Amino acid sequence: MSYLIIIPAYNEERYLPELLKNLSTLTRDILVVDDGSEDSTHRCALDAGVYALRQPHTGKGGALRSGFQYALDKGFDWVITMDSDGQHDWNDVPRFLNLMSLSGKSPDIIIGSRMMQADTMPFLRRNTNKFMSGLLSRLIGSRIEDTQCGFRAISAKVLRGICLETSHYDTESEILIKSGKAGCSIVSIPIKTIYNGSPSHINKFKDTLRFFRLVIKTL
Repeated sequence: MSYLIIIPAYNEERYLPELLKNLSTLTRDILVVDDGSEDSTHRCALDAGVYALRQPHTGKGGALRSGFQYALDKGFDWVITMDSDGQHDWNDVPRFLNLMSLSGKSPDIIIGSRMMQADTMPFLRRNTNKFMSGLLSRLIGSRIEDTQCGFRAISAKVLRGICLETSHYDTESEILIKSGKAGCSIVSIPIKTIYNGSPSHINKFKDTLRFFRLVIKTL
């Protein structure tokens, strides 16, 4: 079983080097997609000796799509996506690998759940996440604890079977909607989240609007 860790990154020179240093103890198959950063994000990836792509700023979804295409072109069986701001604990990667390696029994998508730490989430993020997770779960017809979590594993079979059209934070929801409607199996595993004060790149108005536009389009 081969897998590629994909890290979309936008102006993350502060947190990226430590994350790459730690992940490199697990695997060298790591791809950083620099989504038009204005700092030394791309140089951080090169200095760490991992795969690096650089593209004009398109949004997190656009960076993920570039990473997915790279993984498919290189023949990887799975991708693991992680945020670049240090809030996803690299020690949780083996949790995903354990399920990915179940021969003939592995799910199609494994999504991290921060709900064990829900009380530590910022109030607005916690309640927004609960609402969106409930809405998407009803739309898909399968309970997903934390649909907004970007720490997840996705099989190449899923990536080959769906056509992604979005390019911002709504891409992560689009993946779940289209794969769920296609009958793919989606499971959740608990993960640790590190709230380190890193700023969010989410535009509360625009990205919320994009989310509801996606939901309406798929009804």
